[in-house]
Amino acid sequence: MSSESLDEYVAYSRQHFEEGLIRAGFREVEAGWQGPVQHAAGTTRVVIVLPPRFPFRPPRVAPVDHDAVPWSWHRELDGTLCLVADDDHDGLWWTDAPAFLEHVTAWFEHADNGWTDDRPDLDLDRYFQPSADRRLYLYDDLGQYLNRSVRFSPSRNGTMRIRHGTRPRKALKHSKDRFGYVADLGDVDVPPRTWADISARIDSSADLDRRIRQRSVAVVVLVYRRGTHKGAIVLDVAPTKDGSTAVTRLRSGADTEAARSARAGLLAPELRGCTVAIVGVGALGSFIADMLVRSGVRHLTLVDGDVVTPGNLVRHLVGPDAVGLPKVHAVKQHLVRYDETLASGIDVIDCALTSGDDAVDHLGKHDLVVNATADFATTALLHVSAQSLGTRVLSAALQNDGRTYRIDVLPPLDDTATLPPSTTNADSKAPQLFEAGCGSPISPTPPHAVIEAAAATARHAIGLLVDRPLHPAGEIRHLQSPSEMSLQ
Repeated sequence: MSSESLDEYVAYSRQHFEEGLIRAGFREVEAGWQGPVQHAAGTTRVVIVLPPRFPFRPPRVAPVDHDAVPWSWHRELDGTLCLVADDDHDGLWWTDAPAFLEHVTAWFEHADNGWTDDRPDLDLDRYFQPSADRRLYLYDDLGQYLNRSVRFSPSRNGTMRIRHGTRPRKALKHSKDRFGYVADLGDVDVPPRTWADISARIDSSADLDRRIRQRSVAVVVLVYRRGTHKGAIVLDVAPTKDGSTAVTRLRSGADTEAARSARAGLLAPELRGCTVAIVGVGALGSFIADMLVRSGVRHLTLVDGDVVTPGNLVRHLVGPDAVGLPKVHAVKQHLVRYDETLASGIDVIDCALTSGDDAVDHLGKHDLVVNATADFATTALLHVSAQSLGTRVLSAALQNDGRTYRIDVLPPLDDTATLPPSTTNADSKAPQLFEAGCGSPISPTPPHAVIEAAAATARHAIGLLVDRPLHPAGEIRHLQSPSEMSLQ
């Protein structure tokens, strides 16, 4: 779309919407478009404002008489109606005036009914202006600090971390710590917007007000509940000349196991107790390990006898600081850096898998063994060992210079389900590259193919771990052309 076409689309959308408002009885005033919205409890006059980014942002709606509409979680800080959630932006549906006005009517109907069956969004942050302090304030389990004094101390990357402590009578001149207090707001039906609203809800508010005036408390952490969900907000507080308290919102976040795993996926709780061995933690195996850990797996055994060289880095999970380390130690170090709780759950074996006894041992001790060596002998050893034990191994490899990835469930879950034999792309014209100390050509497989194959392998591994396999035999996918179909 050219800039001229875009301008025409924006102008048409605005004109079309405004014509719809006129037909609905709205008239243009200095503040915007004013008109009536009828609902079960009566008629409320509102002002509709089209933002500069309309139609890509929805119109804003505010009651003409702000006090005529009860305050609730469904109003913004400036009193406008909260009409469109962040996850409801598909299709720009609000560009049609009748549809938008129906949505506004529905808002008032819900308000008349007291917002029954309301979604308990923990969005108290939006009712306070942001602080000039742009550092990130991190907290762990706030239960241990409830109704107690705390201090926030500077940490890396411009963060402030919570710990116990009160402001000393004679604070060190160059101390960068900030002192605060953790209080409980309880169940919050109507969001507070001022310190007076907050103070009315806190049992120890009188002493807290005094400490704020004395500047011994500059940060207040509020724990609150909305429905069955718990939230927290960190506020910057300071006394003003007129005796009130100024409140702004600090950037904050929970640094807890629950917070770190909340985005891991719905299967994370099931995966937490699973044990997985990954044989071969080169490029493919390292990313498989990373994705399984991020998905919830907390018990890994990493098996590999190689070390990290500079040439590995372009496709490997680890960075330059790992050059010279055994790959198993380098990958563990990377994963633990991401989450320190993994340290006790990751075992490393700094040697290649060569014996049947070791293969049987790994298959017997782990819920799943993933083979990412791309080595025929290792794959055959694990396959035969799995057959003898009546279990299975998941084997993954990249082929044809990264144009194909192959994931095999060995032996297949269903004897009738098999994948076709591997094929070699004879048309490859990529020049062969060698480096000293390597007895075979360097694979030109690109990094994106490694990551795509690792993601697919992780999906199959998770399916086997939770007893919901993606396919009884595995998957082959050719990445060279979109017209080539994957076998599933």
